[in-house]
Amino acid sequence: RFATDLTVPFSNNLAERDVRPVKIQQRVSGGCWRTLQGLADFAVVQSYLSTASKWGVDTLDALTRLFTTGAWLPPTTHPA
Repeated sequence: RFATDLTVPFSNNLAERDVRPVKIQQRVSGGCWRTLQGLADFAVVQSYLSTASKWGVDTLDALTRLFTTGAWLPPTTHPA
């Protein structure tokens, strides 16, 4: 797709970086989570922080907003 659409990155390195924290957590926790709900909760938090960071929002700021004023949500348009 990158050959016809220059806005698409050449590599999938960003996607691989998004998966890395999950694999590290899996290795640290002994290869599995204790419950399926625990895995789902971890995935939601990782997704939220990854999206905020891609939009230039500091992860600590995103968590602070989450627990004080409500979840940070990206604008309805895509980043440039």
